[in-house]
Amino acid sequence: MKISTIYFSPTNTTKTIVETIANVFSSEINTCDITFDRTKKVEDFKEDELLIIGMPVYGGRIPYLVQEFVKNLKASNTLCIPVVVYGNRDYEDALLELSDYLEEGGFKVVSAGAFIGEHSFGAEIAGGRPNDDDLNIAKDFAVKSKQKIENANSIGDFEKLNIPGNHPYKESAPAPIEWGPETLDTCNNCGTCKDVCPMGIIDIENPKLITDISKCLHCCACVKACPQNAKVMTSEMYNKFKGFLMATCSEVQKQPELFV
Repeated sequence: MKISTIYFSPTNTTKTIVETIANVFSSEINTCDITFDRTKKVEDFKEDELLIIGMPVYGGRIPYLVQEFVKNLKASNTLCIPVVVYGNRDYEDALLELSDYLEEGGFKVVSAGAFIGEHSFGAEIAGGRPNDDDLNIAKDFAVKSKQKIENANSIGDFEKLNIPGNHPYKESAPAPIEWGPETLDTCNNCGTCKDVCPMGIIDIENPKLITDISKCLHCCACVKACPQNAKVMTSEMYNKFKGFLMATCSEVQKQPELFV
């Protein structure tokens, strides 16, 4: 069985979960990372393949900029394992949404999971996740999924999973709010931030400049990657939302929810 992975992962948490699951199946994996390019063309998947696909959760949905990419994936009864990764608040409709899009494209969902990753707004919320326990749970999830596939006699043996969520999905966030990272004087123009920005809006010649703040995804990849700690989020909107998160979801460490 050919194993393929697809993921969007600005801060590598989703990538880590997807790769951990995929490695249980095979050491030879066809990887499609769409973090920096959502226009990649993917060939239609065949029946003797397995797709493991992961997306982060933004506001209870998969990111708006990957929705069309996922909807355009086509398969012929290809087995798939959708997973989402969220920052310890709630995954709401994201896993159901991802699973729905895949089934509409001709995939057969074998299993699905919602995992925890350090929140994009900082290590104060689910810091260090996915940790060793999370990765062991992901491996066990993969083992059970593999056994399920091996024990199946036909595609009809895979019954539809009861994945939490709502129809219609939670309303997507409004148009992007025009705030983003600011740059401190400690910046030495190393360019690390521009290399990790999934939207490509950090100026190549002068990484202190944001070329189009309206496109900022607020993933904080640049903030977390800066070796000088020179990229910071200071806007009133950011501080308000982070304060809400700290008050409501930083104490209780949630655990992965799995559907096999």
